[in-house]
Amino acid sequence: MLLDYYGKECVILNKATQNSPEGGYITSWNECAHFTNYQALDTSTEAQIAEKQGLTALYNVLVEKSVPLAYGDYYRDIETQTTYRVTSEPSEVQAPASSSLNLKRYSAEKAVLP
Repeated sequence: MLLDYYGKECVILNKATQNSPEGGYITSWNECAHFTNYQALDTSTEAQIAEKQGLTALYNVLVEKSVPLAYGDYYRDIETQTTYRVTSEPSEVQAPASSSLNLKRYSAEKAVLP
């Protein structure tokens, strides 16, 4: 399929918080499930205006419906090591059941892990 040519291997990042021996907490990010995404820079007028006003660039991303991503999740592109944050709810925009493409769409932005 032509879409496979544009696929990028990514990994979901899960946040783990533990008690620190010195008091307080330690936060770490663990690599979990791997998946393939198909993303493109959002070039809509609204996205370009937002980017010029100092907001980060937005990406439109397609993934298989089975990929367990939700609003606010983080993932990393394995090839470039770039981290992204999901900025929309993936379950809201899905291909219809009659489609041969088992995909859902969400928006994402480049991010730095907190």
